[in-house]
Amino acid sequence: MKQRYLLLLPFIIFLLGGSNAPILHPFNLEKLSGNIHLTLKHGVWKLWEEKPVYQDITLDLVCHQGQCEPEVWGYAKKFNQDVDHQGTLEKNNIEKLKLKNIKTKQFDESWQLEITMNIQSHPWNTKISPAVYRIHLVPNKNGIIGSYQGKYNQKFLRGSVTGKIQQFWPLPIKNHKTLAPQEHPRLVFRKHQLSSIKEVIKTPEGQAIIQQLQTNLKRPIYYEGYVPTGGYYASGYCFLALINNDKSLAETGWKIVEKSIQNPGRRLLEHSPIVAGVALAYDFCYSLWDQEKITKVTGWLAAQTEQLVKGDSPRNGWNSNAGSNWNARARGAAGLAALAILNEPGISNDKIYHYMRTAERNIKRYLTTAIGDRGFGSEGDHYTTEPLILTVFPFLQAYSNVIGKDLVKGSSAQWILPHYLMRLIPENNNLNIATYGRHRYYAGSSVFYMGLGTVPEDFLPGIVPIFEKYMDFKNDKLVGSKLPHNVPFLLTFYSQNKNFDFKHPIDVFNYNFVDRQKGFYNFRNQWKNQDDFVANIYLKKELVGGAWHFPDVGSFRISGLGETWAKAGKSVPEWQEENVVILPKTSPWKTSKPLVFVSNPDGSGIVSLQTNTNWRKNSKPPVGIAGLRSFAVDYSQTSGVPGLFVVVDRFIGNNDAEEFKEKVWIMHTPGNVTVKDNSFIIQGSNQATMKGTFIAPKAVKITTQKTDIGTKIMATGGQEFFVIMTVQKKSPPPLTITGSGMEAKVTIGEQKISFDQDRIRLSTINP
Repeated sequence: MKQRYLLLLPFIIFLLGGSNAPILHPFNLEKLSGNIHLTLKHGVWKLWEEKPVYQDITLDLVCHQGQCEPEVWGYAKKFNQDVDHQGTLEKNNIEKLKLKNIKTKQFDESWQLEITMNIQSHPWNTKISPAVYRIHLVPNKNGIIGSYQGKYNQKFLRGSVTGKIQQFWPLPIKNHKTLAPQEHPRLVFRKHQLSSIKEVIKTPEGQAIIQQLQTNLKRPIYYEGYVPTGGYYASGYCFLALINNDKSLAETGWKIVEKSIQNPGRRLLEHSPIVAGVALAYDFCYSLWDQEKITKVTGWLAAQTEQLVKGDSPRNGWNSNAGSNWNARARGAAGLAALAILNEPGISNDKIYHYMRTAERNIKRYLTTAIGDRGFGSEGDHYTTEPLILTVFPFLQAYSNVIGKDLVKGSSAQWILPHYLMRLIPENNNLNIATYGRHRYYAGSSVFYMGLGTVPEDFLPGIVPIFEKYMDFKNDKLVGSKLPHNVPFLLTFYSQNKNFDFKHPIDVFNYNFVDRQKGFYNFRNQWKNQDDFVANIYLKKELVGGAWHFPDVGSFRISGLGETWAKAGKSVPEWQEENVVILPKTSPWKTSKPLVFVSNPDGSGIVSLQTNTNWRKNSKPPVGIAGLRSFAVDYSQTSGVPGLFVVVDRFIGNNDAEEFKEKVWIMHTPGNVTVKDNSFIIQGSNQATMKGTFIAPKAVKITTQKTDIGTKIMATGGQEFFVIMTVQKKSPPPLTITGSGMEAKVTIGEQKISFDQDRIRLSTINP
């Protein structure tokens, strides 16, 4: 065995970069703990036009100080992104290698693994071919490198290996009780928690929640449409049947389940909520339905789990890309259904376990791809929050109950509720945000109904009191949610979390809430009421393939003093519907990168971005242009107003080229707009106003256009834009301007404003 590995040392030497590579040290076994991902170069192959094409495969292990669990999973996106391959760790040992230094390198120890993977070429192809990999690894800086040799489909394979070590995910839940055979309920809460659910129902809050469920159950049931609701209504009746031991309510739930099963969704997008709702109803009504009903639904859920995991044809709209809401909806529902029937008699539990793990892995890829490190969803607010409340949050909660591991803590999922909390502008019982993405709305209070049970404990004191205040708990009422399946999740949360020490959200989450992965910057001045200021800008740092995205690079939103001043236009993927500068004769920017970010403790801040370059096709020498935008928010009141906003746009490249010369500055507002000279004034529905003044261009021409959402403000007349906007309830403050154009120095009250190369300068913020 050692001799075989020695033959692979040249691959390692090549990988290390020859004689300039660093000296390698022995393995620190403590560092070989966590989720370990090994990418094998050209580890799988298949025929394409009668020639073998080789692709990489990543093998995922869970290890504790070098001792790894026997279960191994593999994923090769280019080979087939719809398949997760299951395998087994056959051998695992760390050995000393008796080698002399090779130039400046020293190989003291090697980690040797032998893994057998069951490779499936397509989710609907039942043929599975084993691949055997013998892997030889050495430590390198904070990672692992090495080489492998193996065999798959009668071909000998060998190549390099690169490895990453990440923190354990999911994390084990302390004091978790193993699931008893055929134990139900198990998804939203466990059987032993039923008594505490009944106790919390007796409280005023519990009564308010139950009243909301009863109100929701009176609403019409939709068995068709983008979100069929039959399964969720069945789960509501079955939940009431369970807590009241009422077989008549269970029978009502059964009739709705039957009708839901008879009316499958026309695509997997629509079918997913049906499956999720039926799985919840099955879990609640398990002890109240007869065996015939249980057997029928168990088999149906098993079949739907398989279908949702394996996917469908793109001709039917199916999108299995990791960042797609289709993937999130379908795999969340598949995982929930699998957890509902896991270890039930009469089905192949090996298959169900495999589908559950596959669904889990898809949801993990969704969370790391579509959701940023502070909870911003790259598909926009609607397409992010809808799958969360329909299938993903239910799966995450059920997974912790059934499997005993936490998929939320330490992941992007733990930041979803804090993210929306810090963007909210409350108005009576509405939790409003200025949205991004398609449809221009989000799931509202349902995000909190469904997500509270997943939030880490140390976040709860900053979230729960706000939720309770605006959901009208004080008056023994509860408003906001319209889907019946929301209520059991909220009751479960309150049965386990009864007392909360209030902490101000700002103290928990800070005034500036920044998702660096996606490039989303949120600036808040306080958390009090509907007069709070919230401003944000989306850089679109990542372009997620195979998922929805709008031309919103550098688009911003502004709310404050009870009004929304800058919001998105129509819900169509057109450049002019964002708050950006458009170049009508070229295409929108695809992404941008941050150049500057500074902030003050009061929530003020400055962020600058530079877009990708748009190039003229086949131009020699290259002709192109990139945009630079700087966005400043000032809540210091140094200017004499509670909200001051500055936007500067300049362009890098061939400004005089025909397709790049014309530029239009655009901002959408729901208010009425009047224009005078180089300024516009937006009149809110109350006494507040926003005044915008163009410092540049000097010969600016401002026009307005009525739209479905209010008014579109457009400015032309130059190659650069320097705009100052103030929000106030009294008269707008005067501006003192020294100089002109981009070199101008502007004073408002005691605040001094200027632009310097790539950033706005405010006298109250020191970059």
